[in-house]
Amino acid sequence: MERPFLIYILIATGILIAAIIRAQLKKRSRLTGFFRFTGGLEITFIALLLFALVFFGCLQIVLRNFYHRGIIWADPLMRHIVLWLGCLGAAFATTKMRHINIDVFTRLLPPKLLRIRNKIIFLATAIAASILGFAALKLVLDEKSFGEQAFLGVDIWLLQVVLPVAFFLIAYRSLLNMMVPPDVSTVDWDDFSDLENGGWDGSVDIGGHGAGDSQDDDDGNNGDGEEEAKD
Repeated sequence: MERPFLIYILIATGILIAAIIRAQLKKRSRLTGFFRFTGGLEITFIALLLFALVFFGCLQIVLRNFYHRGIIWADPLMRHIVLWLGCLGAAFATTKMRHINIDVFTRLLPPKLLRIRNKIIFLATAIAASILGFAALKLVLDEKSFGEQAFLGVDIWLLQVVLPVAFFLIAYRSLLNMMVPPDVSTVDWDDFSDLENGGWDGSVDIGGHGAGDSQDDDDGNNGDGEEEAKD
């Protein structure tokens, strides 16, 4: 058995075991504070990357327009910041499956088939992300053998490590979502199932305000208007 293939098997096994352990902890509500803290650190790091990207971009514009000069290493730095933002942002979006998707069958499938469909999607996502992670890992190892540098003596492969890390995170979180469905704060199409029969009471909460509240407000405003007209 070749050594790289053994490494891939160990990584895939580790991802699966980590997802199973995390799913059991989530079901039993264990270490909730710890995982909330690590999630906050992830969001903070992504926000700092975004701030650095905007800062160096604005600084380059000012230096080039007013002083006719710029920071040599700022452009390659910003390119790699964009890479890190895209990878980490995609990995973070997997926690609640907030990726852009074309969802045609959500309203058509019954709840049981919808749950099966979601599990199939999570499993397919995990498999695809794992394959891409292994390819990205091979890319990083090849880049390490070349020994090229990006800027300020930093090797390129160190900046590309985020590629396999992000793909493996997506695979891990997709498996976790398959075992324990994520808490997605979006409108459930089941709440609109009575629309066709004209029986929807407007009780769905969208953006913190239910449609029923809006209807009450409208009724109140109409009532006030009628009273003013009578006066």
